Amino acid sequence: MISREPDWQDPPPHETPGEDAAVTVGVYPAIQQAHEHAVVVLAMGLACSVDEDAGSGRFLLRVDADDARRVMPELEAYDREAAEAAQGPRSIPIRQLFRHAAGWPHYLVWAAATVLVFLLQQRDPSFTGRFSSSSVPFLEQGEWWRPFTALFLHSDITHLVGNLFGAMFFVTFLSRVVGAPWAWLLTLACGTAANALSLLLHASDPFSSIGASTAVFAALGLLSGLGFAATFHLHFAVNRARAAAPVLAGVVLLGWMGGGSPGDNTDVLGHVLGFVCGLVTGFAAGVCSDTAKLEAVD
Repeated sequence: MISREPDWQDPPPHETPGEDAAVTVGVYPAIQQAHEHAVVVLAMGLACSVDEDAGSGRFLLRVDADDARRVMPELEAYDREAAEAAQGPRSIPIRQLFRHAAGWPHYLVWAAATVLVFLLQQRDPSFTGRFSSSSVPFLEQGEWWRPFTALFLHSDITHLVGNLFGAMFFVTFLSRVVGAPWAWLLTLACGTAANALSLLLHASDPFSSIGASTAVFAALGLLSGLGFAATFHLHFAVNRARAAAPVLAGVVLLGWMGGGSPGDNTDVLGHVLGFVCGLVTGFAAGVCSDTAKLEAVD
């Protein structure tokens, strides 16, 4: 939208001699401004005309007298939106975004459980096979718990430490936005859903995966989705690049951290599905709750 302040006025009384007469609803110094408001009138399905006032050199936007009361509020609303767009994005006070504690006790409980499971894996080599996210047991034998239990399994110490640090960053960040109980519930739920979707997509061939990284990238997706919901509530959609910034940032981090390297066994599909599940859930949660309904400041 174009942010101009046209010099338009209420219809003068002498221009309303009858119900069918045309009245002036806007007076503009430039024809481009008159045409801009004329488009608004035409979008309402109403007729209008732009005439030049020979005496003043200004341009007049005229509509039927019966339509004037409908047109004027629409033109005022259009000008307000155009003025807001010209001001650029409004900032969100950081104190409004981080309304909760980081939830370190919740993180420590999860980390302790994950380390304990890793120790059990070292003592019992069959432990990993019994609880991994595996397509054959899940789809053919009804072992529905595998997409969840696989989130606590890791292949080696490097795999474990990487996911402990990833969760320490993303999930505690998410906890500050929605609260630790919701953060961990949504993260694990989205990670589980992503693992289940991955198994469905691998239904035609045996497939197995382990690791909390699916949930870690789900937390990243949740943050991106909540951020997008916040911009949606603040009407940043007038500038789509700015509105999509949280999602674009999440995609960049996903590509940087979740792409793996040639020759390794990284479950890239699981990372992508985790991010997508989190993104959709985060946006839906943000739109349907007051989490993203933050007051903007100039």
